[in-house]
Amino acid sequence: MEKFTYYLKQMIQSVSRGLWGYLVAALKLALLGFGILAAGLWIIGVDYWFLKAIGIAIVDIIPVLGSGIVMIPWALVHFFQGNTTLAWQIGLLFIVLVVVRQVAEPVLTGRAIGVRPIYTFLATIVCIMIFGPLGAVLGAVVAVVLKSIFSIQSFQKNEYE
Repeated sequence: MEKFTYYLKQMIQSVSRGLWGYLVAALKLALLGFGILAAGLWIIGVDYWFLKAIGIAIVDIIPVLGSGIVMIPWALVHFFQGNTTLAWQIGLLFIVLVVVRQVAEPVLTGRAIGVRPIYTFLATIVCIMIFGPLGAVLGAVVAVVLKSIFSIQSFQKNEYE
């Protein structure tokens, strides 16, 4: 029983470190998104660019929907109002934001939780296929839990050898 509690304690500590790392990575991604949005909106010449960048960066934390829930309708409204230049600029800024985020997310999340980026990416894809949009968040959590299980199992194997 003592051995079980020891491994359970190790598992909880490992998962806690991984989840904390995930939260830190999400904060870094939000700051990265804010930087891109602030610079882009300032260059475009949007009024209140700083506040709008903060608002969109906060919404960007939401998995799957993210900044598209604000930026796509914003661009469409300007497009249908005849302000096509601003609509294309907002659309291009959205594309840049999405591409940078898609490249940076597995790297930052993988480093923060101690899992290789490809494993984080695969866990996220599998969880999205199983759980839908909720899987975007669960993917990193599943990667953390699996990493903890495998690291404790390898520790346990080395202990018996």
